Amino acid sequence: MTIPGKLSDIGSAYDTVAESYASALPDTSFEAAEDMAMIEEFTARVRSTPGRRVIDAGCGTGRMSAHLTAAGLDVTGVDLSPGMVRAARRMHPRLSFTVGELASLPASDGSADGILAWYSIIHSSPAELPGISREFRRALHPGGLALIAFQAGSGSRTMQRPYGHDVELRAELHAPEDVARGFTDLGFSLEAQLVRAARDGERYPQAALLLRKPPADGPNGR
Repeated sequence: MTIPGKLSDIGSAYDTVAESYASALPDTSFEAAEDMAMIEEFTARVRSTPGRRVIDAGCGTGRMSAHLTAAGLDVTGVDLSPGMVRAARRMHPRLSFTVGELASLPASDGSADGILAWYSIIHSSPAELPGISREFRRALHPGGLALIAFQAGSGSRTMQRPYGHDVELRAELHAPEDVARGFTDLGFSLEAQLVRAARDGERYPQAALLLRKPPADGPNGR
């Protein structure tokens, strides 16, 4: 697929760092206990659905895809970076990964029981979030769940030499209430919210939102 402008630049930067990223973050051991509790809540709820189909949106090199698969879910990983997708396929050859973007997921309407966006919106500006919210609503089955994690705050920061490479990435901070509102305005319910203080090695508070698409057909559902 052809990815334009800013997204192409982000994808290219992650192509450069993909192997170093994979070495630095091979699994879920970096996550705080509170973070994992949110993931396990999401996993348990999606596991109770008949299809158990999850899109790992912004999958990186597949560490969360592997975790969700081990928990019994049917996962497709999607990432903007072809280099990240290649690394994910090499590290997890039995799983499914494809190149795609958050606002245009490679999924048919209502086909997913869950969408995990684990620190995937950090390169999306506040103005870009409504398009992502609408796309998640489109792709989710009625009653489906979205779990979204990000650094909490306002403004942006520049990631200099991420993972030891001579590239630069702009990262956005988001207010949890603003991210939640983008979904609740579309009829989603906010099922759970985590906002925790930064740990050693983290510069900003961390947030995770668990949101549920309305189960009934109508203007806010499918």
